[in-house]
Amino acid sequence: MKILLVLTGGTICTSVRDGLRTLDTDAASLRLVDEFRNSASPFADGVQFTVGERFHTLSENMTLSVWNRMADYFRTVDFSRFDGVIVAHGTDTLAYTASMFGLLLSGVGVPVVFVSSNAPLEHGDARANGAANFRAAVECVGYRLPPGVYAVYRNVTDRRTYLHRACRLKQCGDYSEDFHSHGALDITELPPDTLSGLSATVAPSTPLLYVVDTPLTDCVLNIRPYVGIRYDTYRVEDFRAVLHGTYHSGTACVGDGGPGSILYLLDRCADAGVDLYISPAWNQGEVYDTVPVMLGHARAGKRIVPLCGATAETAYCKLLLYYSCARVREQYPDFLTCNFCGETLE
Repeated sequence: MKILLVLTGGTICTSVRDGLRTLDTDAASLRLVDEFRNSASPFADGVQFTVGERFHTLSENMTLSVWNRMADYFRTVDFSRFDGVIVAHGTDTLAYTASMFGLLLSGVGVPVVFVSSNAPLEHGDARANGAANFRAAVECVGYRLPPGVYAVYRNVTDRRTYLHRACRLKQCGDYSEDFHSHGALDITELPPDTLSGLSATVAPSTPLLYVVDTPLTDCVLNIRPYVGIRYDTYRVEDFRAVLHGTYHSGTACVGDGGPGSILYLLDRCADAGVDLYISPAWNQGEVYDTVPVMLGHARAGKRIVPLCGATAETAYCKLLLYYSCARVREQYPDFLTCNFCGETLE
């Protein structure tokens, strides 16, 4: 079995020096492989690892520039040479990077699995889950995980290991070290038949990685709602699109049309020729009567567009791709609203 190991950085690639966590991707790759070789995994002696690019980036420092470098690197990879790819990444922005590359790498023909660690590997398995996550990822590949992009993570609260579809992964909650996603599969006990019920991921005929021919740009403004927000403080004219989050019931303040109302934001966006989207958004069942007010408001032919069924992280990534790359808009005109690679919750 052949696995490509890509190290972006993050806690899983750090060492502790004088009380500070410092990036050391070379040591991390050796430690991850050594700990796996010394584990009780049935694949411990049967894997050939190829260490690919190292990006030396703490995940809180993840930028569009690094994403562009990662995409450029993956375009050079011959995926047919490997049975799977494992990407080591930090936890802070894991859901965002997993979502972006869940879109870009869907359809490459092998499983791509993101792994992280809640603490540096040297703290040992009792505190750090990185080695356990890495072993689970390798075993998923060994047990013939269907092609697709995933994340594997052992939650701290229940010490159960879950397999997530990358485009459905949510950021950790506040003061939490647990990851969640819709449809996550518990793989704590991983015999060969555990993955048999996993449906194959939806995949485009041509991976989006090879369609995107221009770099990602900072063309999308991402706004989170809060009580007291003032939309007149945002420079929406500097962007091509605005993504506005919603409260858990799919709502946002419609107010009296003043600067604290999302209706005011739509008016500003319409005047600037900027598109406005909301996510998460509901497309079935009962909704509050403020929702049709929000979606029914129009100015200069523009309305708020709901991105239904996608996580906020994936909605943001889809907008970045759509507005950064003309070829995405040309080849997939319904890219924002279609279920491109299984990211949309039905």
